Amino acid sequence: MPTNSKFPRWSEGWRVLAYSAALALAFIALQRLELALFSAFATKDVLERIGGTPTDGEELAAEARALAARSNAAAVPLPAGHRLATFRLGYEIGYASELVGSFATSDAAVREKAAAIGAAHVAVAQAQARALGLGDVAALPMRSAADFFALAERVEKDENGLGARIETRLTPVHRHLYLLGAHVGGEAARVEGSGGKFALPPATLIRRHATLAGVAPALWQPLAAEARGETPEHVLARYRSAVNSLAVALVGGDANNASSPSATAADPPR
Repeated sequence: MPTNSKFPRWSEGWRVLAYSAALALAFIALQRLELALFSAFATKDVLERIGGTPTDGEELAAEARALAARSNAAAVPLPAGHRLATFRLGYEIGYASELVGSFATSDAAVREKAAAIGAAHVAVAQAQARALGLGDVAALPMRSAADFFALAERVEKDENGLGARIETRLTPVHRHLYLLGAHVGGEAARVEGSGGKFALPPATLIRRHATLAGVAPALWQPLAAEARGETPEHVLARYRSAVNSLAVALVGGDANNASSPSATAADPPR
């Protein structure tokens, strides 16, 4: 586990991206790099690394279309900023859970600092949950090393029941936005906590949940890409920019179509 005690905070130097007074949420934003910077992460390369095939992609796209149809049929009233809020809820829970768990074996001073930062992320998650009418939320507990190393699996199994609550309150598509956020947030904590030295994105899970949530490949591929001869500084910049680009897309989609719960797999996130 990483033992870097500096904990570079993404909030330092990021500008606040105001979205909706009614939702009263903001997403931390880094100075945006153009999506063209990520053209090197072609779909073919990512699919080869995670064992995907064209047929597999077609099946996932078909599943995404069926999920979108189910979500649209639900016709539930959705609060302003629902896509970004759902993604950020998962992001903050994933970030807090990974961060606290990764420093569980460090000395007391480092653990306390990690716990304080984790609590701040959970507070942001709670604000999103409140806006979405989901009740109380918390980071996944870390009772042992096994809990930490099984974090992605625990998220997938919906250990805290939050995914089910989101699907009931919102739509099935929102559940996948939440799960995408949780895995991206966990990877963000790993990248930040190690100063860019450690990067191990759960590419298969990111691809699956992004596709089912209607997120365009150009947005999720940089989040699933491994570091390939990059400096730690470049890894940090790339991941920050990728998260920010996705957040901006979700904000734009919420603003353009506040009442529709989902997008098709072939469309940018709405």
